[in-house]
Amino acid sequence: MPISTPQATSGSEQGMRPDDDLLRILVVEDNEDSRILVCELLNTLGHTVTGVGSAEEALEALGNGRFDTLFTDVSLPGISGVELARKAAVMAPGIAIVFASGYGASISAHLDIPSRSLAKPYDIHQLRAVLAAVAADASAA
Repeated sequence: MPISTPQATSGSEQGMRPDDDLLRILVVEDNEDSRILVCELLNTLGHTVTGVGSAEEALEALGNGRFDTLFTDVSLPGISGVELARKAAVMAPGIAIVFASGYGASISAHLDIPSRSLAKPYDIHQLRAVLAAVAADASAA
């Protein structure tokens, strides 16, 4: 079941965010405890967060909502996080992709889609830094 923690915003109807540092983030993590924790951290940082436990749920959420960022584990049951990211890039052009992975932070360098990666375990400072870079990229676009 998706975890959704929307934040009140006052952006325009065209979907503009009132604060360029705040993002609408779809979190995909099959470990429930990890998913709840990252959603709480992101919510504490002021982002609007929806958390799901599988790539299939993520694809449904992407079809039903608007997100600035896909924050996904790489190792998911069924569809991998990498394949999910490829599908998300087609479904939602311009979506920022952040991989959280125990494989290390270099996974993005080996993919054919623009993305960032964050090595697990990460702390709130590393999480904040990668999201600040995503927000800066979005502001520059």
